[in-house]
Amino acid sequence: MFDHSAKKSNSISHLTRPDFLSELFDVSVCSVERQPLKTSGFSGSAHENIVLKFENGKTTSLILKHIYPSQDITIWRSGNIGTREVMLLDDKEMAEVWNIFQSPCIAYAIEDNISALLMHDVSKYLFPDVREAILPEQEDLILQKLAQMHAYYWQHNILSKTWLANQDIFFSFFNPLALAEEKARGRKHPLFDLVQNGWDLARQLLPADIRDFILDPPIEKMTEGLVKTLIHGDSKLANFAIMPDKKICAFDWTMTASASPAIEIGWYIALNASRLARSKEEVMNLYREFLQTELNFTIENKTWIQMVNVAVLTGAETLLWNKALNLQKNIPGAKEEWNWWTNSIRRIYLDK
Repeated sequence: MFDHSAKKSNSISHLTRPDFLSELFDVSVCSVERQPLKTSGFSGSAHENIVLKFENGKTTSLILKHIYPSQDITIWRSGNIGTREVMLLDDKEMAEVWNIFQSPCIAYAIEDNISALLMHDVSKYLFPDVREAILPEQEDLILQKLAQMHAYYWQHNILSKTWLANQDIFFSFFNPLALAEEKARGRKHPLFDLVQNGWDLARQLLPADIRDFILDPPIEKMTEGLVKTLIHGDSKLANFAIMPDKKICAFDWTMTASASPAIEIGWYIALNASRLARSKEEVMNLYREFLQTELNFTIENKTWIQMVNVAVLTGAETLLWNKALNLQKNIPGAKEEWNWWTNSIRRIYLDK
């Protein structure tokens, strides 16, 4: 549906200039209207709705995303590389990503450590922000495309690129020390207070036999030997759109990383828990089928068990604090969700 190439501009201000846009769309732009756009999420990026009116009388809607590293906690917690999302677009060795996923980006610019992306407006194709399961065929598309990307970049030489996030950040992103770590760096964000409250509650709720394990897990031992690949890094449903041609549009690549694909799936089942089309076990098993098909070989059961354990650990380290808060609020399904994670963690603890 979209041309996957994006044009690099000399400056962020050029992205909304009529002459630049006229060249971009190959038709004269008569006017450019800009309106601030409120979005969900906590990254700290700013968005604008850009409406273009062309000489032929037609109009089109675009989104301009401003990425401010000083305000973006996903950048803070993933290695402080503020232009990572733009680097992914700019790096020709990453071109296969855009043959697998569609990119809404049509132009971008970098000024010092600040960047901006000009994108097609795909808002009407986004998943609704509700706590309801998506359709199985929608989940199939997402898992299949993730597996396709993971298989293509399986042990790929591009994984050595220094701007990619490291897999260790996914075990500390929202860990119990996040608030203290950011305070020590002179940075504040209200979400970290919520994370701290959630972990304080989780400490009280966690069974004694697994409390120390989840608060200080043997990450190096659990991930030892697992193959790394390119992962999206923030595979929540809000970062995907299913287009009319059944292709998947993916955005918000701020945390794209060289990591085990198990981390991607752990993030997926934790953040999308109320939206899953099937059980977490079924999601992981289906992903395994897709990945094996793309790799054209079978993942040994011993390796797969290790990947499942890492997926569960990733999800727990990332969002167990939130599961505890939901349990306290008595949100429907919160008790079952909490029990699933604690039971899964206990299984890993006993098998270690």
